Formats: sequence, C-alpha cells, structure tokens
Amino acid sequence: MMLQKFSLISLACLLFTGCMSNEGTSPEEKKFRKVESAASECAEIVKNQTIELTAEGQDANTRWTTIEYVVPGQHTRTVEYRTSSVLDNGEPGKAWQTCMSDKKALVPELKI
Repeated sequence: MMLQKFSLISLACLLFTGCMSNEGTSPEEKKFRKVESAASECAEIVKNQTIELTAEGQDANTRWTTIEYVVPGQHTRTVEYRTSSVLDNGEPGKAWQTCMSDKKALVPELKI
C-alpha cells in the first residue's frame, strides 16, 4: 500500500513537472522570463555591492522597487529594479541598467 502511494505521488510529480516545461512557451514569454531573471540578478548585485561599500565606510543607500514590462496587447508585468546612491553616480538606476545591458536584457519593453 505504501509503495503504491509513493508510486502515485512520483507519477503525479513527473506529470506536473512535464506540464511545467518550456516546450510550449511562446517566444514572448521566454523573453520576459529572461528579462525577469536578469532583473532579479542585477537588483541583487547592486544591493550586495552597495552593502559592501557601506561596510567599507562609504555613505550609501539603496532603493528596491519594480518597473513595468509592457507588451502592447498583453497585460503589464513588473520586474525588480534597484538604485544605489554610490553606484549610480548621480543617475538613479544606472548600475542596474548597466548590469541589464551586460546581460543583453535591457529591452524596450522595460519602462524605465
């Protein structure tokens, strides 16, 4: 009986995971996921670099927010965005934008 439950649970997980694969994902969705992932990574990088500089004694602050990702005819989504007073050199969001550009994820759909 226990083996049957385990087999049934394993099968359900396998089927669920198969349904969650990217095979049927549209190009637009794949693009958004890439941008969303890069935005999250860049926000984390900016945060960590700002914390390091603050620990070294520099006066710095960071602000986390989201920005819109807009595709005409689809619903608007958001991605992570972070500014850093010490890394941005007077241009809010510059460090994040540079990171996104390096990852080839600074796309026109982002409304900065």
